[in-house]
Amino acid sequence: MRRGFTLLEVMISIAILVTALVILMEIQGTAVQMTLDAERFVTATHLAQEKMNEVLFRVEAEGFGDTDIYEEGDFEDFGEESLDVSFGDAFQDFHWEYSIAEIDLGMAGDLAGAADQIGNSGYWGEGGDEEIEAPESGAPDLSALGISPELITDMLGMYIREVRVRVWWGKNAKEAEELKDQVILVTHVINPTGQIVPGASSDASAAGGATGGLTGGATSVGR
Repeated sequence: MRRGFTLLEVMISIAILVTALVILMEIQGTAVQMTLDAERFVTATHLAQEKMNEVLFRVEAEGFGDTDIYEEGDFEDFGEESLDVSFGDAFQDFHWEYSIAEIDLGMAGDLAGAADQIGNSGYWGEGGDEEIEAPESGAPDLSALGISPELITDMLGMYIREVRVRVWWGKNAKEAEELKDQVILVTHVINPTGQIVPGASSDASAAGGATGGLTGGATSVGR
């Protein structure tokens, strides 16, 4: 005689099946979200590189201005002028901002001064009775010559600019920064002539090769 399933056995089987389906749906949803985030990160990286090239061309054309530059916007018209291609709404969730600014070498000078103080303290660690003098580095003491980090910054400021490009997705820039939904590119541009073009940020025709040929430094990428 064949025995059928009891109501309790059927309910337990259904509960196990539902639990397994829920777990599979959560795994699938997580995989889809990770794939979407990866695609957005790759797209944002390409857009940031395009915007970085655009900004570097601007610096090349206008020269170094006497003020820092900051601009922001979206990619609604991306490609229509330079590439003669319309991407529609493909980049509607992406936004950009960039800055062209003088670098601050004061922190580097402070770190160098701190390292010099530590090096001349003559003692590292504990447990010794005899003080060990650190060997002299032979580097000149610039402060004794009246050269401060601020003076170095002022002297080199006309030759170097930091270009920073940030691309993020989502409407809220602060929320995107907190969630790391962004790509940041940073590079440094060197102007060998040191010539400053007043108002270069608003008048591209004022440059006309005033930079004498720019050279770019290393580019760093951050998320």
